[in-house]
Amino acid sequence: MRYIGKNLYLVVVHDYKDEGALQRRLGAREKHLERATKAVKTGSMRCGGPLVDSHENGKMVGSALIVEASSENEVHQIIKEDPYIEAKVWEKWDIYPYRNAVGLNNS
Repeated sequence: MRYIGKNLYLVVVHDYKDEGALQRRLGAREKHLERATKAVKTGSMRCGGPLVDSHENGKMVGSALIVEASSENEVHQIIKEDPYIEAKVWEKWDIYPYRNAVGLNNS
């Protein structure tokens, strides 16, 4: 089955692992969250949040996002424009085509 229009993508983003990475993340977090909140309100992002090293420790090591876009190239552009890129928080990412089955206001 082919879907017309916007598609969903699961994006798994990995942070830089150097000693200053967490500090850079915290420094850019407010701008990043402002942008993410706008993206959710406009519908270009369904949800997102930090990946952590463990539930016990909770150190942020990356991010997971569900993005709505016309193409994988559009997703790359969305990621490249995030404040975490300029702040050298996000190092690399993987994009997976995604179809939501339940939750996330499935419609």
